[in-house]
Amino acid sequence: MSKSKTKNDEVEITGKFTDVVGTPTILLLPARNYKFKVFEENFVITIPRKGKYVDFDGKMFSEGDGEFNLLQYDKSKKQHVVFLPSLTKILFATGQYPDLKDGHAFVPLAFVIKKDEVEIVGNVIEMVKES
Repeated sequence: MSKSKTKNDEVEITGKFTDVVGTPTILLLPARNYKFKVFEENFVITIPRKGKYVDFDGKMFSEGDGEFNLLQYDKSKKQHVVFLPSLTKILFATGQYPDLKDGHAFVPLAFVIKKDEVEIVGNVIEMVKES
């Protein structure tokens, strides 16, 4: 059970959950101040906009994993959609998932969407334990 504060009241979040072992995609932390270090170097990871997972890594993925199209157009809503969970799979499939140490995180700053590829620009941070 956790609690989430809104502007005017406090909302209790309860319910079922699933135990998961894996790598979460982009996430938001609870809204509070954290101590962390930001490494100055910007990193750019370039991934394809679309393709088949198995074409990039036939050992980790199979035909059953299907295809991805990072920027899809929803005709009914007349808008583009970026399906964020596919980012992690694409990074693993293309062998570009950052090699991070415990306590480090890659923080995306921008997505540059081009015709055939997407550039993910970001920094690495290191969380500092409270003393």
